[in-house]
Amino acid sequence: MDLVVDLLKSGDYWIAIVVVIVTIAINAPRVTEYYFLLRKNRMAQILSALQEPSVSEELKTHLKNELDIECFKGIHGTRVSFPMLKAVYVLNERVGATVSFRHVLKTVQLLPDISGVELLSYRVRLNVLDKVIASYNLVFGLLIAGFGFITFLLSIYSIVTGFEPSLLISGVIFLPLGFYMLNDGSALFSVYHINRALNDYEKATEKKSL
Repeated sequence: MDLVVDLLKSGDYWIAIVVVIVTIAINAPRVTEYYFLLRKNRMAQILSALQEPSVSEELKTHLKNELDIECFKGIHGTRVSFPMLKAVYVLNERVGATVSFRHVLKTVQLLPDISGVELLSYRVRLNVLDKVIASYNLVFGLLIAGFGFITFLLSIYSIVTGFEPSLLISGVIFLPLGFYMLNDGSALFSVYHINRALNDYEKATEKKSL
């Protein structure tokens, strides 16, 4: 920390940024390991409580729901509420044959309105703010990723003409940031695919009932 402060005082801002990034990268595995250790401990506590005869059936039912959520989080990397998890089951049952499960995951990450999900006529609905944020991430994510890609290429070219570390740092920062925003914004396409598959599912179900 003292090194970063000294670099900032001396005006070496880019070097300070590099030091911070390297420090984060070095410590990231430890943080990740500690996080997963906490998750495993929580799952172990839940399993232990489920085997305890003195625990009420009501609490066991709740703990089973929590265990489902923890397992889903551990496998898919997405934490959802129990009602949202049940919505995932319903959506995947209806569209899983035609739409990749990753589209279902991206859709529920937007926390859509799931009221009436048990109805055949249900369609994924997003509020205006979610649509604006996703659209913003798509547009600016593309611009930022493009800028990061260009600056990264320029940094490689500058090795021959006179190395510019600022270009390399810009590329390293903005390229993954842009792709991260694009990934978030692409959930709009997932919603589109899900709703189109739900339309087909409803039509097919109605034909079978005739």
